[in-house]
Amino acid sequence: MKHLLPILAALLLLTACHKDKNDKEEKVATQSVLVYIAGDNNLSSFTSSDIRQMMEGSKELTDDNNLLLFIDQKGKLPYLMKVEKGDTLRIHTYPEEMLSSDPATLREALQWMTSNYKARQYGLILWGHADGWTVWDPSADSRLVPDASSDESRPRRAYGLDNGSKTEWMNISDMATTLESVFIDAPLRFIFADCCCFQCVESAYELRHSAQYIIASPAEIPGEGAPYQTVIPALFSQRDDFCQLAIDAYYEQVSGGYQEPMTAIRTSEMENLAQATRTALAQTFQPLTAEGAEYPDVKRLIYFYDQTLFDMNDFLLRHASSDVYAQWHAAFNRAVVYRTWVDAWMANHVYYLGYFGSHLFRDFDVTDERYGGVSMFVPQDPASVPYDFRKNVTSQNARINRMQWYKAAGLDALGWCR
Repeated sequence: MKHLLPILAALLLLTACHKDKNDKEEKVATQSVLVYIAGDNNLSSFTSSDIRQMMEGSKELTDDNNLLLFIDQKGKLPYLMKVEKGDTLRIHTYPEEMLSSDPATLREALQWMTSNYKARQYGLILWGHADGWTVWDPSADSRLVPDASSDESRPRRAYGLDNGSKTEWMNISDMATTLESVFIDAPLRFIFADCCCFQCVESAYELRHSAQYIIASPAEIPGEGAPYQTVIPALFSQRDDFCQLAIDAYYEQVSGGYQEPMTAIRTSEMENLAQATRTALAQTFQPLTAEGAEYPDVKRLIYFYDQTLFDMNDFLLRHASSDVYAQWHAAFNRAVVYRTWVDAWMANHVYYLGYFGSHLFRDFDVTDERYGGVSMFVPQDPASVPYDFRKNVTSQNARINRMQWYKAAGLDALGWCR
């Protein structure tokens, strides 16, 4: 008996240690969300107020959720932070400058979240600059900087402008590759893009394997971004309609006299939407190689930034026959699960170009029937568009074939931008 006591004690200790280890391993949160703040640019001054709003919103989260931030601001080293119950905890400050526009930086931040804050679901909030799908080519565009004084210097590339050691952007295709490499077993629950013009069909198709839902605006957004004190609780909601909750929270904010048009896309429907679009375009347009064929008429269509990001519903509504449009629209409605619309939205670029109040942006009417809330690039003859947009059209005509949507939706079959 005397010899058994040490053995029993050792067994109890081993059992206790084993139990502690299992308890630790089994502690998996319901959801962890990373806010990726690419703020090393002219948006840097908005980061502090947005973080305070996130702190306020975090008060409504349960202990079973993790709100995490990667923050890159102008003139500061990037750092990692946790926001919890109205307070913040800085977890790590990087010893050197990092480019938030580098996919490797995004991957590192995401892996930090998945390694240290395991959860059954993950979400990603993209904070910063964006401009649709546009492919950034460093060899051609490294001279561009976000200076409102000229057309050439306006932000015209993808996502995440970083003006640190050098000016760079992140292509959407690189973002998709990065997300798929981190979330191998299951995609993100959502990508909430708090940046301009992100809700375009080209980006949504590229990201179709990266997230279940993409919540974003097809138009410009205000500098202060989302009202995070209400958007954060909505994004952590386990309700089936959490996308609607987040969009409605954003819509309630009025900035500069405007409310924000936003949509939620269910990415599992993007393949079907691409096929429906391919069929509709083939039934509606002749290839440019056909005699008398021309680029489609886009005059007075709804557009969201300049005359390159057109509302795809408005485009198909105008050109397709009623039967073709009805079939396409059914596929569109399965992909776009919720939307809010307004008859006017912010257009700071008009001010940048010196056209504030001009007809060049308000040369269309917005109705519920016409508005779809997802933009689509429609190739055009550069000579047919206003001079100030000609360079953008020429550049995008040459680059749209780098996006998967180009072939999936049948733009290649029409000879558009070949």
